[in-house]
Amino acid sequence: MFESLGGFFKDKMAPAQSRTDDLNHLQVATCALLLEAAHADSDFTEEEENAIAGMVGVRFGLDVEQTSELLHVADEERRSSGDLYQFARLINDNFSHARKLAVLELLWQVVYNDGVLEAREDALLHKMGTLLGVRHEELMALKLKVKRSGSP
Repeated sequence: MFESLGGFFKDKMAPAQSRTDDLNHLQVATCALLLEAAHADSDFTEEEENAIAGMVGVRFGLDVEQTSELLHVADEERRSSGDLYQFARLINDNFSHARKLAVLELLWQVVYNDGVLEAREDALLHKMGTLLGVRHEELMALKLKVKRSGSP
């Protein structure tokens, strides 16, 4: 399902061939951002990996194998990327405002997964909010919502 995505970002985000390709690319971009948020504190744990896999599986309706493959491709893209802009641009260009907020809520859940918000994580989420064109007030409301819920 995701095998063809490996070279996607290397091809300078060429137009997708179909609606399915568009969805797969958006899933990779979303997962790359989630993984970047999890790695922001330099302490990526198995707990965080499992939490992200759970989020991704539920949000995208994937089974365990599909989720694992998607996260593998997304992590490869994240590692080979020079920055997060290409992922954010893809989401920004294709998602409604409500879906961008949903992505940011997932990102807050990832950084609060360990119960501690570090400065690098907070800075990353503010950067992502800016890149996705979300107002600061909306970003802070999502942060408080996730923090108060106490669970990813």
